[in-house]
Amino acid sequence: MAGLRRYARFVFLAAGLLLALLLARAWPKEQTVHYILGEAAPRVEEVDARWAPGASSSPEEWAREASFRYAPGQAPRVVTHQPRLPDGDYTVEIEILADNQTSVVRRHVQLAGGSTSIELAPSVPR
Repeated sequence: MAGLRRYARFVFLAAGLLLALLLARAWPKEQTVHYILGEAAPRVEEVDARWAPGASSSPEEWAREASFRYAPGQAPRVVTHQPRLPDGDYTVEIEILADNQTSVVRRHVQLAGGSTSIELAPSVPR
């Protein structure tokens, strides 16, 4: 009887651990995203990023939003952002304000707990 209880306790703990591991993928975690402005950085005044799960891109479905504003000539070549999002596929819409002009870049990216880079230099308004 004691052996059966020990076995049942082990099965219960193993099932709980397995469930926690399966659910962990859906838990938000810090993702590292690099927005690459490169040589266009001195012209950039603002970068706004909006993240939506999957292929969605409607304003009602944005999971995260971030804005980065800079004094003239002060934007870095690489803007690093660490949104708290679960691993998965996302649509990111990035609005760039430079020289009083705006451009919008939309990309589909996959976040997997590592580092993701998004090249924006060619999209910075001239």
